[in-house]
Amino acid sequence: MTSGNWQVASSYRRFVANEGAPLYDGSALEDLNTLPLQEWERRGGRVAYTRLGEQENINLQVVEIPPRGELKPEHHLYESVMYVLQGRGATTIWQEGEPKQTVEWEENALLAIPLNAWHQEFNSSSDEPCRVVFGTNMAHVINLYHNLDFVFANPFSFQDRYSHSRQRFFVDAGSQLNLRLFETNFIPDIKNFLLDPYPERGKRTSVMRLCMASASLSLHIAEISPGTYMTAHKHGPGAHVLCVGGEGYELLFMPGEQSRRRVALNPTAVVSPRRNEYHQHFNTGSEPLRMLAFKEQGYSSKYGTGKSYQPALSAQDKDPNAEIFQISYEKEDPEISAEYYRELESKGITLRLPPLNQGGH
Repeated sequence: MTSGNWQVASSYRRFVANEGAPLYDGSALEDLNTLPLQEWERRGGRVAYTRLGEQENINLQVVEIPPRGELKPEHHLYESVMYVLQGRGATTIWQEGEPKQTVEWEENALLAIPLNAWHQEFNSSSDEPCRVVFGTNMAHVINLYHNLDFVFANPFSFQDRYSHSRQRFFVDAGSQLNLRLFETNFIPDIKNFLLDPYPERGKRTSVMRLCMASASLSLHIAEISPGTYMTAHKHGPGAHVLCVGGEGYELLFMPGEQSRRRVALNPTAVVSPRRNEYHQHFNTGSEPLRMLAFKEQGYSSKYGTGKSYQPALSAQDKDPNAEIFQISYEKEDPEISAEYYRELESKGITLRLPPLNQGGH
C-alpha cells in the first residue's frame, strides 16, 4: 500500500494473480477468440479473466483446451454458464458419489454448470484447440468470502439443483415460463434459438431471457434485425454483452456527455458498460445481429430478489436519474440515427426504421 492510498487489491484480483493469469479490464474486448491467455497450472489448458465495466460482480473466464486435451475437474460455490466460442468437445458433470453424466457440445452451445457440482471439460478434436468462455459470479463470491477453500473445496451438494436421478437434466429441450422467459440447462446452438419480439426496446428487436440450472445469474439472448438499432439504455454495472452473430457497433456514453465512444461488434466481441453508462446496439450488416448477455446477479429471471424493479419504459419520461432508464428514438440526439443511416447507405443496405416523428428516421 503506497502512502496516501488506502485501497488494497480485492480477493478476486489476488486470486487471479495467484493463478498466473492475465486480468483484462475496460469496457470492451474486440475478440475473445484471439485474446492472449496464459498457461493454467491449476486446471490445465490456458486461461484469462476479466474485470470489465469497473465492477467485480460478474466476470468472464476465457479458457482454451489443447487438441485432445482436458481440464482437471473442479467444483465451486459460484455460478457458471459456459459458452463455446470455437471447437467441439464435452463436459462431464457429477455429484460426489454419483454416476457421471457427459454432455457433448460444439461452437455456439450454451451449457449451465450446476452449483458446486463437479465438472470437467474435454476437447474432442485431434488437431484444433477449442476455446470456451464461462460467465460467472466468481468475482463476487471470492470477494464475499475471501476464503478459497470455502469456494473450491466445500463438500455441500445442492441436490435440489442437480443430481444423477434427474436423468433428463441436459436432455430436455426446456420450457417457456412466460413471455420472453425460457428455462433450460443446455442449448446446442444459441444462434438458432427462437426469441420473442421485444418492441419496448426497439423496432424489429427480439429477446429471450434464460433461467439455467436454477441459478440467480441472469442471462438473455437478443437479436436486432438489419436496418435497426436498440434505444439507448442504462442500468447497474455487470452486464457482459457478447456478440455471437452478425455485425454492427456499440455506442457508449455517460449522462450529459457530448462525445460517444464507438466499439465494433463482430462475433466474439464483448461489451460491458459501466454503472450509469448509456449503451445501444446497432446492426450494420445484412443479417441479424445476435448477442448473448451475462447479467449481474440479483436480477434472476426466475427467482425474486426483493428488489423493486421499475421497467425502463415506464421510467423513460419520468426520472432520467433512475438506475434503469432508456431514451426513446424521438428524444435521442438526431445525429445518432443520421450517422447510422450514413453507414447503412455506404454498404448498400436500404432497410430503415419506420418514420417516428417529423424529423423522421
